Amino acid sequence: MTDDPLMEKVEQSMGSGVNDQAVIREVRVARRPQGTVRPEDFVLAEAAPLPQLSDGQVRVALRRLGMNAGMADGMRERTNSGRPGMALGAVPRSDAVLEVLESRSDAFAPGDLAVRSWSPWREMDVVDADELRRVPAERADLPLESHLTVLGHVGFTAWVGMVRVGEVRETDTVYVSGAAGGVGSCAVQFAAAHGARVIASAGSPQKVALLQELGADAAVDYHDGPTVELLRAMAPDGIDLFFDNVGGDQLEAALDTLRLRGRAVLCGAVSQYGREGTGPRNYLRMIYQELTLYGFTVTEHEDLRPAFEREAIRLVRDGRLISIHTVLNGFDRIPEAFSALQTGGNRGRMIVAA
Repeated sequence: MTDDPLMEKVEQSMGSGVNDQAVIREVRVARRPQGTVRPEDFVLAEAAPLPQLSDGQVRVALRRLGMNAGMADGMRERTNSGRPGMALGAVPRSDAVLEVLESRSDAFAPGDLAVRSWSPWREMDVVDADELRRVPAERADLPLESHLTVLGHVGFTAWVGMVRVGEVRETDTVYVSGAAGGVGSCAVQFAAAHGARVIASAGSPQKVALLQELGADAAVDYHDGPTVELLRAMAPDGIDLFFDNVGGDQLEAALDTLRLRGRAVLCGAVSQYGREGTGPRNYLRMIYQELTLYGFTVTEHEDLRPAFEREAIRLVRDGRLISIHTVLNGFDRIPEAFSALQTGGNRGRMIVAA
């Protein structure tokens, strides 16, 4: 018998019928959030028994789970995206590192690690093998968290937005909002790696210091004054490219500061999640300055993943792309972790170690 409680559950259930499996927990949406998402908006519940494996399927255990701020909008009955919100009682999904426990697929063997893009917040699951991306053996020396940060969903999002959508150039002055979060910290590093001058904002002096360590030429705590004044002080000649994770005042300040034919990449809008979104009041400046705003969702760019991985792995090995993350230990801390993400209680990506 192992010392790992989750593996004990596996040993109890292996070779048994679905009706006598050990209890497997999952997190469900308990209520619609009123403003900022709180831990009480979720409930920890017993999952339905897992089915027996069919051909091409694997049984997996959750090892690391990434938190995505944008999911807060999906918890509303009417979302800003226009899509229906999650039903009450639904199990949220996000990217995760999983360990294969049992396999009826030639592609995986017990002990293999894999990443699943949309994994339910559940301790164990049965999944079709083609939903998983294997963690290659040559990356086995990297921390599990890196597969959810610099080499995972947030790194891919930052790279697509900065390198392909924003087409960052060596001559650019780039501004990144929400820069100490998971996507933002990667965006800063990709822009710096491409030779741009990088300025950034975050929510505390400690996070500002972190951004400077990551290669930002200038960084500021957005609590220190009106955003547009702080931005103009860092970039008196204006900016060329804005990578936005926040929206609201940050977007308006960038529109006031972008140079002629400047461009903005709209990746996220954490200031607008969980409430009725508002557009920029100064949008007419887009006309007079011939500005371009690009919105994107990374799921529409999966064909770019091989190019991203080639560049990201090289930068990681060179020490120029560093995983920044906050880890909370324990499956039952998922509601706490997601709530903390909404209030800036994270340094880099928020991750739960199950």
